[in-house]
Amino acid sequence: MEQVIVKENKLYSICKYILFFGVFYLLQKAQINSLINPFSFGIYFALIWCNQNILILSPLYIASSYLNNFVLYDLYSAIFTCLIMMFIYGIHLKLKKPIRPMFMLLYALISQSFSVFLKIYSGTLWWLVFVELLFGLLYMFCCMKVFESFLTLGITKKFTLIQTICLGVLLASLSCGLMSINIYEFEFAKLFISFAVLFTSIVIPPFQSAVVSLILASGTVLYENNPYLLAPVVVWWLCVSCFRGRHKLFSCLSLVISEFLCVYYFNFYYSNSLIVLLPCLISAVFCALIPKSYYKKMIENYNASFVNRSLETIINRNRNNIHSRLIKLSQVFGEMDKVFRSMIKGKENENDLKALLITELKSKLCVDCPEKNRCYKTYGDETNKILQNLSNVAFEKGKITLLDIPSVLTGRCFKVNQLAYTINDLIEQYRSYASMLGNLDASKVLISEQLYGVSGVLKDLAKDVGKNVVFDNGLEKEIVDELLYNDILCSDVIVYHDNQSVVSCVLEVRKEDSLKSKISNIVSKICRTRMMVETDETSAHAGWQILNLKTAPKYDVVFGTSAHTKSSSTKSGDCYSLIRMEDGKILMALCDGMGSGEKAERTSNTAISLVENFYKAGFNSDIILSSVNKFLSLGSGDVFSCLDMVVMDLKNGSADFIKLGATNGFIKHNDTISVIECSALPLGIISTASPTIKTTLLKSGDMVVICTDGVTDSFASDSEMADFVNNIKTKNPQEVADILMDKALENNHQTALDDMTILVAKIFERV
Repeated sequence: MEQVIVKENKLYSICKYILFFGVFYLLQKAQINSLINPFSFGIYFALIWCNQNILILSPLYIASSYLNNFVLYDLYSAIFTCLIMMFIYGIHLKLKKPIRPMFMLLYALISQSFSVFLKIYSGTLWWLVFVELLFGLLYMFCCMKVFESFLTLGITKKFTLIQTICLGVLLASLSCGLMSINIYEFEFAKLFISFAVLFTSIVIPPFQSAVVSLILASGTVLYENNPYLLAPVVVWWLCVSCFRGRHKLFSCLSLVISEFLCVYYFNFYYSNSLIVLLPCLISAVFCALIPKSYYKKMIENYNASFVNRSLETIINRNRNNIHSRLIKLSQVFGEMDKVFRSMIKGKENENDLKALLITELKSKLCVDCPEKNRCYKTYGDETNKILQNLSNVAFEKGKITLLDIPSVLTGRCFKVNQLAYTINDLIEQYRSYASMLGNLDASKVLISEQLYGVSGVLKDLAKDVGKNVVFDNGLEKEIVDELLYNDILCSDVIVYHDNQSVVSCVLEVRKEDSLKSKISNIVSKICRTRMMVETDETSAHAGWQILNLKTAPKYDVVFGTSAHTKSSSTKSGDCYSLIRMEDGKILMALCDGMGSGEKAERTSNTAISLVENFYKAGFNSDIILSSVNKFLSLGSGDVFSCLDMVVMDLKNGSADFIKLGATNGFIKHNDTISVIECSALPLGIISTASPTIKTTLLKSGDMVVICTDGVTDSFASDSEMADFVNNIKTKNPQEVADILMDKALENNHQTALDDMTILVAKIFERV
């Protein structure tokens, strides 16, 4: 299989370079009004710029130049041009630097200096030489744009306006060159143009086919300033277009008939011999022999660029179907939440438990007592009252002793010691049972909250998916044209609209262009809103990158961090997370596990990992904190963590400060400072702990500072620390974190008495 592929690649390369040689030879003969030839060198440089093999192209170019009219100065000029370009190309190859289009124009000028000298020396008018050189450079630019599409993007990709114009120039130059090749009265230009008229009328819409036909006919006018082929081309196109959409044989036959009319009825040509009919006849036969499947494939490739409207309908229909399914899934999880909440038993009634304890006590102690009847009949009320009091004491203190049993009972009961033991044993069993029920209820509440959270996430997804998207073909075309103008090759672009605002723009660009900052600027300018690259991923096509751009939020943020492990410990119990979430939100979270070392590190990592993943999944803050708190409180051992979080919305600058047992946070303004205090218990102490939440609005230039207690405890008071932070003059968040850490260590004589971590975030308005 690999050998077959290698053979196919070699065959393709051989055919490609044979075609290049034919084009070189053809353009050597192409002249404008038989005076200037601006086409010969432009295509050579364009192919080199598109990374075609210069060692093969150069001999082909030299050979075509000499074979054109066997003049030595054409040969010398071609050799000089190739040697200069090979030398320059070798330098770029050695330095591993790509050749920029502007540099290519400069190199073309340098390489043509010898040719210019020879032409002027041989007596050619200097202004004709100058015009030829200028037109040649413009033609080279056109060829570069066309070949970068054909050789890089492939012919199935849609052309931009610039590329379409350049392709028209290239086709006109080829038809101009064909005008010089005639055998008796057989014109190769007519063969080429008639085939193009017939083929394009079958494959592409009538208007585009007419444009292609006229462009090819205009090339014949360039050669000798004679428009004699324009009228026949118009007649061909009119006749062939009448049978568009029908069997191809009708179109082929109409071409032959129209040419017969042009020769013998309209007398458009200088001769009316049968050989004049041959070009159109050969074109018709060749088009008739092309398989129908090939025409179908070409039509599909051409129409692939114009299916956005149908694609838009299909996508919106699928989005609506997904929206309905997500809503139904959300309802399922909502019902499951209700079921689990209904299964929560809650605490048993204490009076019922006391009555149960007395009943069980009597069944265990009094069932075989010989004094049972006398005790219940004579002292029944008194005995019940004593047992009730003992059960109250047992529930209150957790156990009873012999001192709690009244002397009235000890005087007549032979099982006092067994009584105390049984009561204490039953109380312990009830406590274990209550703890088990509490854990089961807590687990049910936790599962219920997760189900409720999943239901909410699905609702949000359904809401987003339920919005119809609109493709904007106009913006897509503008973006591709503008990127190409800035030397950024873009093979495809899709622009989504949502409620008339740009939601997303997806570009497929060359890998070497993907890091250019001007891409987002160009897209922003055309979409009339600030856009930013959200994700960057490798395309399925080798050498290409896919950029996903979205409407940029009003603000952005930069961070600074500083951390120091406790001097007597090898591992820090502090950990933090800085993540960008969807909808332009930023999560800055800091977790301080109680103590230091490995256990504290494990605790804080667990807490911060849970918080981070819940937020990434799109859960609500209340559900996240409640669930994480229950997870930690259900764990074995004392697993406590102080959690300090800030969720910033970069669209409007709002910030939610969420604290559970954390230290005070600070907002550093230009010359003032705000303190965010905390009054909540740490995570994991009790399952019902509620966080301290404060929402505030940040302005451009504000800095948010949060830290662990290892930092705050190094200052005498919170006000002292607030004053120090307020007096830091730098606007760099990293420098603020470093300066604050240095001061905290200085306060403790360069000793870290506890794990110390500082996070600083500066919000600023995008330009």
